[in-house]
Amino acid sequence: MKKDVPSLIQLAGGEIVGKIRLQKEVYLLDQIGLRSGFSFEYHHYGPYSEELAEQVEDDVIFGRLNANSGRRVSDGVPYVIYRASKAGDGDRVDQHLPLDQIKSALFEMQRCSATVLELAATIHWLAYVEARRDWKEELVRRKGAKTQDGRDKQALELLKNLELSPVA
Repeated sequence: MKKDVPSLIQLAGGEIVGKIRLQKEVYLLDQIGLRSGFSFEYHHYGPYSEELAEQVEDDVIFGRLNANSGRRVSDGVPYVIYRASKAGDGDRVDQHLPLDQIKSALFEMQRCSATVLELAATIHWLAYVEARRDWKEELVRRKGAKTQDGRDKQALELLKNLELSPVA
């Protein structure tokens, strides 16, 4: 069985804004030891789990999660706000990682923009899953302008705070 996604959302303060954010937070939590049971592949926005997307959809259908739509004021792009008020029926989230460590990691990730979170997950993927020595160059090639304005440095700082820094 997979981890209880509604409980993870509760630990993040009761809501997670955006599908990309949810995907990247679960991916990075796995890297620090959560062992969610979801498998990830690389997609356009970085590590992505179809299993996680399906689990979230099931959680919404069966009332374990609320999903509300919103639109960014700046450009009208739609996003989803996931809210959880009670635990779901998946495996307990603290089986392999203490709750305080999960909460602390979620707090760090919630402080970052979704773009910085996407970059952090992609850096980790490139450096460790693909084992690319040229991960810095590859990050710029894949993510382009998203890496500018210090966002790449913020992503590296997040990875450092999560104790997931890549080898330089």
